[in-house]
Amino acid sequence: MKIYVAGPLFNTMERSYLEEIATALENAGYNTFLPHRDVGLLDSIDDVNREHIFRADMTALDDCDICVALLTGPDHDSGTSAEIGYMYAKGKPCFGITDDMRWMNNLIWGLCNSGNNICTSIETCIQLLKTQISQ
Repeated sequence: MKIYVAGPLFNTMERSYLEEIATALENAGYNTFLPHRDVGLLDSIDDVNREHIFRADMTALDDCDICVALLTGPDHDSGTSAEIGYMYAKGKPCFGITDDMRWMNNLIWGLCNSGNNICTSIETCIQLLKTQISQ
């Protein structure tokens, strides 16, 4: 069972929290793919770097069985939303982590099992994964 960990990568705090999510999932026995850790950041606009990261992320989306996404902010990160949508279209379960009290985008809510796969902490997400998904 391999989990694609999705989320915004725009600052150190976001990347650090995604790393915390991946580490907790790994400590719980799951394999993870974390885009910025496993492929790199899109920190230059050259087409070679963009193409490499895009292709590697798409391969990982196909190879992973589950998506766990960090869903923060008043409007969810567009890249994260695309990753969730792709996984859902492939019939793969999507889970979200957020303790943001603002309105949840209804489509993202629906892609996360009508909100049933949205958790407020890493720990509750791992508990939910263990009850729904066998390793």
